[in-house]
Amino acid sequence: MRHDQIALQLYTVRRLAADDLAGTLGAVAAAGYRAVELAGLPKVAPGELARLLDQASLRVVAAHEGIERLRDDLTAVADGLEEVGCPRMIVPWMPEEDRRTAGDVRRFAAELGGFAVALAERGMRLGYHNHAFEFEPLDGTTAWDVLLAELRPEIELELDVYWAAVGGRDPVAEIHANPERIRLLHMKDLAAGAEPHDAPAGQGILPIPEIVEAGRSTGVDWFVVEQDEPADALDDIERAFAYLDSIAR
Repeated sequence: MRHDQIALQLYTVRRLAADDLAGTLGAVAAAGYRAVELAGLPKVAPGELARLLDQASLRVVAAHEGIERLRDDLTAVADGLEEVGCPRMIVPWMPEEDRRTAGDVRRFAAELGGFAVALAERGMRLGYHNHAFEFEPLDGTTAWDVLLAELRPEIELELDVYWAAVGGRDPVAEIHANPERIRLLHMKDLAAGAEPHDAPAGQGILPIPEIVEAGRSTGVDWFVVEQDEPADALDDIERAFAYLDSIAR
């Protein structure tokens, strides 16, 4: 991992951004980040968002967009992301009705394939982000394994290492098993304790150096800091960046 491959998922600072988007983006940059992934931001016109990102010297590397928005109007979503210079659209969740059976997941994968073809015509890539449910037993397999088998080869995976661990998988093994698929990593740590809870990268029990090395050796593009429920969002993103920066090459 190079120093310039560390990004921040802005969902982590969504509550701060709701009150002061410009100030929050400035604080993200002050913490050391030069790249971000979009999600959880207040409603703002793409042109204005592009201006604020440029003002903070932040580059957009991906954006999370729910499958419902793609189903409603893929063109409008892509238009907005193009305006902020976003090269990747990541579907962050599989609705329950799309994962009741392995057949449901196959249909979901085929639907993503259609979106990927349409986005490729615009020079944009499509990906999928996991949670823990993808690793649960499903008709003799798992949703994760169905996706690996059924997704078009150009569809990327953004492996959330925390949720993979919560789901019982070894993130390092998953990265090595899927080097052509996994192009981004969500770098949130697993806090010690009986109940799963996330922590800043380097502050929990996951083998973050080994995860980073696996990503480096397989050509992962971005190591994206994220926390769903940070104790102190700005302090946590600063600590995560400082830790990852300290082990970058």
